[in-house]
Amino acid sequence: MKKSLIALAVAAALPVAAQADVTISGSVEAEYTLGSNLAPALDTALSIASTEVLTNGMTATAKMNMFSEADADGTISLSGDFGTVTAGSAASSATASDADDTSENILGVAYSGTMAGLAVNAAMGSWNHDSDDNTTLVTDYVTYGATYDFNGLAVAASSTNKTTGGTAVTTVSGSYAFGDLTVTAAKDSDDANAVLTAAYATTMDALAVSISATSADAWDVSATYTLGGIAITATDDEAPGGADLSASYTSGAMTLTVDSDSDIDVTYDMGNADLAISRDADADATTVSYTVSF
Repeated sequence: MKKSLIALAVAAALPVAAQADVTISGSVEAEYTLGSNLAPALDTALSIASTEVLTNGMTATAKMNMFSEADADGTISLSGDFGTVTAGSAASSATASDADDTSENILGVAYSGTMAGLAVNAAMGSWNHDSDDNTTLVTDYVTYGATYDFNGLAVAASSTNKTTGGTAVTTVSGSYAFGDLTVTAAKDSDDANAVLTAAYATTMDALAVSISATSADAWDVSATYTLGGIAITATDDEAPGGADLSASYTSGAMTLTVDSDSDIDVTYDMGNADLAISRDADADATTVSYTVSF
């Protein structure tokens, strides 16, 4: 009896956390290629996420993705005034950018936080990927960096060290925004020269224009003109082949898009369901897909 009373007293003294909010979402897609003898291809995805505010003011979250094209993955995180700590699959966007394929099995732990205008991040872990001889490699990584933004001037530094793919790479960059124009200088430790980039983006009534160029002879330009439900877009870059043109027309829930490669897409939005018809001129194939999301 005394043990029962003690247990009840301890339980009453402990703080009671509110019930966590759980969100379940996902989608089911069926796709069929017209004229083929194949059965429709099915693609399913399911995501379960939970968020709970703890009694000490911190927030705990957990998320799991299942039935996606990649292997099932999940993350847990804890955030507060100190920042956010995340552990699990694809825990850091920095690791995903270093991987050859972001759908690979990336596992790690990461931290990000901001202190007096200084944003810092750090991550460590590993991912599995295929080598040139089709064997599976495990790459361990450690990455960290910081960014400081002061009245339009941003200075950043980062370092990534991988057990596969060479020594540590350190990047230092600085950028300054003059209204619609942003100028950036960046230097990697494995590059002989720094790269200067100038990017300009503006919207003038119905015309939106963006232009960027680098000292490494890379450039791209994009312009979109919108008139009612019609939008015409032209893009070009340093790669050979000329400019790409596309036009889209939206009327209510339906959108029709045609590009200079003679590809055609028609989509119809029905709320939680979407119907799409796509014509791939290069593959000489037309597919019909129906997706239901929840």
